[in-house]
Amino acid sequence: MSPKPALRINTTTLWEYPSQHYASASGVTEQGDRDYVGATPSWILWQLLQRYTRPKDLVVDPMCGSGTTIDVARDLGRRALGYDLNPQRSDIFRADARHLPLEPEVADFVFVDPPYSTHVDYSDDPACIGKLSAGGDDNGRAYFDAMERVIAEIDRVLRPDRCMALYVSDSYQKGSGALGRCPRGRLMPIGFELFMRLRRPFVPVDVVTVVRHNRKLEQGNFHKAAEEENFFLRGFNYLFIMRKPPGDRRSQAPRDRVEARGERRGKHGTDRPRDRQGAGKTVRPTSERRKGGKSSTPASREDSGSGQRSGVPRKGPPAATRSDEDRALREFRRRGRNPRRAPKPGKGTPPKKGT
Repeated sequence: MSPKPALRINTTTLWEYPSQHYASASGVTEQGDRDYVGATPSWILWQLLQRYTRPKDLVVDPMCGSGTTIDVARDLGRRALGYDLNPQRSDIFRADARHLPLEPEVADFVFVDPPYSTHVDYSDDPACIGKLSAGGDDNGRAYFDAMERVIAEIDRVLRPDRCMALYVSDSYQKGSGALGRCPRGRLMPIGFELFMRLRRPFVPVDVVTVVRHNRKLEQGNFHKAAEEENFFLRGFNYLFIMRKPPGDRRSQAPRDRVEARGERRGKHGTDRPRDRQGAGKTVRPTSERRKGGKSSTPASREDSGSGQRSGVPRKGPPAATRSDEDRALREFRRRGRNPRRAPKPGKGTPPKKGT
């Protein structure tokens, strides 16, 4: 068996390594279980933890499988917590990735390698996401809904301004086909679908393409079938690296949108029924108040509407509705007056048009 090459931090978005596992400085040549179906290549975890974590950081894997993430984290001096519906070791806790027994914002890095549809039987538990097809009769809705809950849970336990990574592959359902004809199989773009969902709570850091070296790709009969039936074997995985925004920036944006939306609605008083606006009082149209009324001070442009533009709420009853102003406008036009022009201080009412 040839010695494994030394690991160096990759500097491009195309990652490749000739072995599933790497040789650690302590002489350990295997992380996790090489016989575990669907095991994550340990060198991928090495690359991620070297870049996005520091010694003693807490690394969490909500779908830990055979424990590869735990072994790599310990090798690099990081703390680790692994969870799985079907734990393979005593240091992996039994838990559903959608309901982790963790307090909010405790993880410094989260890695997840989810099922790619139903190709691997990970567990007998009916709650296992691996039993949901990404290309079933529901077009994968149940699978992607479940993964959205996993992503939301990762968002909950991850510290602000820290990173997470999701390792996933697309899937393909074979159909009839031959060279020279369009195949009737079905591609399930799991990577694209999950990336769109990751972008809701997280900010993309980068997308890495990881070259696959698995036993299937080494067997000639698989390549022969792919050629004869005109389909492709999956030759790479996606590695989506995302960052959780700082808490103050994330919480401020929705609040700003709500305030702006409320300000727009309040400008003409259309966000509440008219009988609630005056709280039992009669609200005179703005144009009538400007005509003369009890107040001799003209209303300024800033004071019109909701009173929120200047930042100081108006005391007393709210501004009149648009329908009130429209009726007043028609009445003043009938009389030959211009209600949009407020009288100048001390000048009384403006003269009639044409005088």
